[in-house]
Amino acid sequence: MEISSIELQSAMETAFRIYHYSVASVGCFLNAFLIYLLARKSPKTMKTYSILIMNFAVTDLIICICDGFVQQRLIPTGTALAFISSGPCTYLGPSACFTA
Repeated sequence: MEISSIELQSAMETAFRIYHYSVASVGCFLNAFLIYLLARKSPKTMKTYSILIMNFAVTDLIICICDGFVQQRLIPTGTALAFISSGPCTYLGPSACFTA
């Protein structure tokens, strides 16, 4: 039984989407949990350091949300690079993926 190139491409696309949704979901959950812990449970002696960690956690949360929304792939083509977006942003128009 031979697998056609279209079936292989479809399987790779599905695997790519599952990977991105999984990583983005885990990243969002863990960063949201970290933000909760920093806001509610950090001791007064670590207040200055917790503000720095909060900054990184909020930034990383935004990046995880954007990654799940855009799902961008980088494809090298000789002397140029191609950015292929295949996430939900493609339903909002051609420029939505590049502004996110």
